[in-house]
Amino acid sequence: MKTQVRVAFAAAACIYGVSPVWAQTPPVTVTPYVAFGTDGAAPVGAMITLPIAGGLSVESEVAYRRGEGDIHAMSSSLSLLQNLPKIGRVTPYLAAGLGLAQYGTPVLGSDGAPSGTAKRLGPTVNVGGGFTAPVTSAVGFRVDARYFDGLRQTGDQFRIASGVTFGPGRRDK
Repeated sequence: MKTQVRVAFAAAACIYGVSPVWAQTPPVTVTPYVAFGTDGAAPVGAMITLPIAGGLSVESEVAYRRGEGDIHAMSSSLSLLQNLPKIGRVTPYLAAGLGLAQYGTPVLGSDGAPSGTAKRLGPTVNVGGGFTAPVTSAVGFRVDARYFDGLRQTGDQFRIASGVTFGPGRRDK
């Protein structure tokens, strides 16, 4: 029991010790989204954005779509975002990144007819942009338009996504 109390006290001390740093650093934001776009574009997903410095951020994204042959196709990407000068309360940005996406290829039977779908994984690159706008100090709105190039494996897609951005105590400068 004494060990548990010491561990809890040490954890509380560490959290208290780094809290001034958290107050100075813009927090991570999470944006679940829904989207529409070309065939093969993911209609749902989530983005996690970590500000680095000077309007530059790193973003990790995971998305889901119903794939070829009814496979459950997931995709993931890592992108860099660069904020542009604010227009009123709106902050536009540019984005570019790399990722991986699942896709399906037909499995052919002995007679040459498709008999199923095999799940494959291929690289993707993306470019685009969008904007964020604060609603409250912890909630915002985001619209994101991206072009995804499947590098001759997964095909090309275009997607427009919108979502609510959550970030406890987030600040839009």
